[in-house]
Amino acid sequence: MAGRSTAKPTARPALPQAPDARSRLRGRNVALALGLIAWVVLIFVITIVKMKGG
Repeated sequence: MAGRSTAKPTARPALPQAPDARSRLRGRNVALALGLIAWVVLIFVITIVKMKGG
């Protein structure tokens, strides 16, 4: 039964039509992307430091 997903489908919000709302949505997406990249870099650096300090 590993092939079955138990996650419920989430309703995607409708795209905002106003230009300022669209730019806010893009800004939020950019912020999330930068945060994810920073998280990956942080984990990478911590891993490298632990391997060298061992």
